[in-house]
Amino acid sequence: MRLFYHIIILLLVTSHFGWSQDELVNELDQNIANLKSELVSNDLSKEQRIEKLHEIGQLYFDQPDSTAYFLETALSLSKEIKDSILISDTYINLSLVDLFGDNYEGTLKYTDSAIQHLNKKNTAHLLNLGIASTLRGIAYNNNEQMDSAFENILEANSYLSEAPVDEVSQNYLIQNYSDLALIYFNIEEYDNAINSAKQALQRAKPLETRHHVADIYNTLATTYTEKQEYALAEVYLDSSLQTFQELNFAPGIVRVHTDKGELLLRKERNNDAKQEFEEALRMSDGLDNPNFLTSIYLGLTQAYFKNNELATAKKYLDSAEVVSQQLNLPLFSHKITLSKSQILRKERKYNEAITILKQNADYMQSVNLRESLQDTFEELYLLYKELGDTQNSFLYFEKYTTLRDTLKQELQNSKLNVLRVEYNYNQVLADLKNTETQLELASEAQKRVKHRNYFLGGLVALIVLFSLFMFLRQRKLSSVRRAVLESKQEILKVKQEALDSQVRFKNKQITDFAIHISEKNELLENIKTQLKSIKVTNDTYKEMVKDTMHFINSDIEQNKEKIQLYKQVNETNDSFRAKIAQMYDNLSEKEKKVATMLRLGQTSKQIALQLNISAASVDNYRYTLRKKMNIPKGESLKMFIQNI
Repeated sequence: MRLFYHIIILLLVTSHFGWSQDELVNELDQNIANLKSELVSNDLSKEQRIEKLHEIGQLYFDQPDSTAYFLETALSLSKEIKDSILISDTYINLSLVDLFGDNYEGTLKYTDSAIQHLNKKNTAHLLNLGIASTLRGIAYNNNEQMDSAFENILEANSYLSEAPVDEVSQNYLIQNYSDLALIYFNIEEYDNAINSAKQALQRAKPLETRHHVADIYNTLATTYTEKQEYALAEVYLDSSLQTFQELNFAPGIVRVHTDKGELLLRKERNNDAKQEFEEALRMSDGLDNPNFLTSIYLGLTQAYFKNNELATAKKYLDSAEVVSQQLNLPLFSHKITLSKSQILRKERKYNEAITILKQNADYMQSVNLRESLQDTFEELYLLYKELGDTQNSFLYFEKYTTLRDTLKQELQNSKLNVLRVEYNYNQVLADLKNTETQLELASEAQKRVKHRNYFLGGLVALIVLFSLFMFLRQRKLSSVRRAVLESKQEILKVKQEALDSQVRFKNKQITDFAIHISEKNELLENIKTQLKSIKVTNDTYKEMVKDTMHFINSDIEQNKEKIQLYKQVNETNDSFRAKIAQMYDNLSEKEKKVATMLRLGQTSKQIALQLNISAASVDNYRYTLRKKMNIPKGESLKMFIQNI
């Protein structure tokens, strides 16, 4: 299994070392030939034969058919001897082949099979469980399912932390913490990314895995750059550069100079950035690495562009475009197009810039690079805005903001999912720790429990009897309470019916009184008519007739006011009296009448006249109402009643 680990490390860092393809192929062919010659020996046990088949299968990783043949043969032999570790080794190797072939479903299928043959309680199985979970995390991450990737890497770390401490398990832990840092970085949880990277660094330093240490320094520098803490970013870049220089590792040195150039561009130190990119270009000579060269040329393009040296910027941009054709990577194509657009915009060649940006937008959409598409929409929006084309400017601004908001929401969802997984994982760990503590306490308590069994049995029986007694008693009390409640409800029902009858009677009285007043008014109007027809010549009688007419008019007006009042009382009496009776059941009938008239806006004098009582009595009722309704001092009784 140790060779398997070294194969992974080889594949992960080959691109960094800049080995030529021919050198790598020659070395692999020689290793395969040596292993095949060993495989034909009859002295090998089945276990040794399986190990050799694994090694050959791993070396054929770029030839799926050959890899499948050797690994399937190893799987059959492993199942013959029923060795769980060797079976899981084979499934892990098969999953690795699918992982490098971007077949993530195959990776997950084989890692599932590996895990099914392993026992979490067997210490010897923990390393393979950790490796299988790591590969699952990588597959999910490459498939942009960051929450599942995060969950599997956390699970892998829990296995690897419990596995026997050796170089393999520790190196996987270092790599996993670095991967956690990258996941946190991708969801813009920069503080968590820094914490994870520092955990990886703490494990890497004692093992003296200096390539890991240098890479982690670089990760920390990148994270601090995104946090705009440029001083710390430069410190970690210097540490990374120093470590790579001590290792005499040219690809790492090139990468750090390139990253430092990007950092200086952010700080608008364009001339210093040029020096870093030029040093990276000098160090990359002989590496034959198009990725590095394209990044360096693009950096130089930006540095010279920001200094308004357009001719030199265009020269480096042409170099980037030529080198990037060896890669056919959409991301480099996008960066080159944006740089071209910026230069054309500076030269006021707007139509050319718009044409290449629209072509780039179509291409980015076809390869589903939405962040690059967002940048393209923004550039088009700015170009049209500068041209004064309001319609197209608004169109691309709308596309830009819509895509930006969508990506922001997706990032937020990813962040919430990852943080939820982290919370759940920490909760499971806490629960597991509590369970273990409880089990220890239970085990200790079990030693003392025997001599108390009879006592506890009696106590339980007593509790059961008491509970039964309380249950029966409670049921009886509930029955009595129910009967009392039903009785109260019946009484309330009778009272309500009596009240309704009284209200109906009062309403009839009001109606009859209104009719009586109307008839009286008609009579008075007839008398007025008769008096008007009498011709009086005597002044004394004239004055008497005039006084009589005035009295009749006054009485008619008072009668009209009474009719209006009774109408209002009749309209509001039912709802208000019912509501006030429900809220204040301690009010007398006379108090309810006074409250009703106050609600209608009547003065104390009017209320006294209508109820045939003195004004002092009305004031007494008002005082009683304030007290029974608990109205604070200073608050208006009339306003309080009208707000009910």
